[in-house]
Amino acid sequence: MKTSSLLTLLPMLLLFIACGRTERQPESLETTPATKSYVSVGDSMLYGLACDGCSDSVLVFLPDKGGDPVNFSIVEARLNHKVFGRPRIGDRMAVLVDTVNPKVLMLAINMEQVKGTWFYEELPQLRRRIPTPDNNEVAREVKEKEQHRRDSFLQTFMVPREYVYTLKRDHTVSTQGGPPRTTSLDGNTPVEYPPMKRYAEWHLCNGKIIFTYSSFPVPGDNDSVTLVNDTAEFVMLRRDTMALRFSDRIQGFKLKPDSLN
Repeated sequence: MKTSSLLTLLPMLLLFIACGRTERQPESLETTPATKSYVSVGDSMLYGLACDGCSDSVLVFLPDKGGDPVNFSIVEARLNHKVFGRPRIGDRMAVLVDTVNPKVLMLAINMEQVKGTWFYEELPQLRRRIPTPDNNEVAREVKEKEQHRRDSFLQTFMVPREYVYTLKRDHTVSTQGGPPRTTSLDGNTPVEYPPMKRYAEWHLCNGKIIFTYSSFPVPGDNDSVTLVNDTAEFVMLRRDTMALRFSDRIQGFKLKPDSLN
């Protein structure tokens, strides 16, 4: 056999050996996230790859720490709606193992499906109430004019804006959209958009997702920038839909068609 043919087959052989001779090796150093900066103290999750043989009841899992693939039962987690994203061969997974039965998973997250460009839309909030005619005091002609005025107002000002977050492989976040840039005249506009948190990082910890952003110092206070964490629980994770439960709301996201994922 020619030397060139051997060189062509060698990567394929290494691919099969890594995951029970059926799956590829873990991601290379060039593409593996720099998890050292994002590992949380007290995180009990295991990270690795999904291997061939996964089903609705079994996750075949190759741990990052090495060794042979492990067959985990995900029946309990699925019954408790704690399987987020369908495991696919080669996808990076994060799991929580049952402390009583180490062959059973309490939770599984497909990290490949978390990555991508997610967005949701926000409508502005009224700064002041739109006048509504009183049925007992206003004639029909005036009411019709007021209703037309109200409809025109809503069409002009109540325009949704996209709030966009791109969760990247290296655990950084880029943001786009949100409220428009403010000017000195904005105080006179009848509507205002909710603020947008400019997240910079994301990582998983004990089955939750944590977003980190910078909180700028208050004038007169110390000049150091404070890092703030927003913690959310997964409610849903599908191919193009994600829902997260924050402390004050459940926020739904849609995946951009041209997303990284």
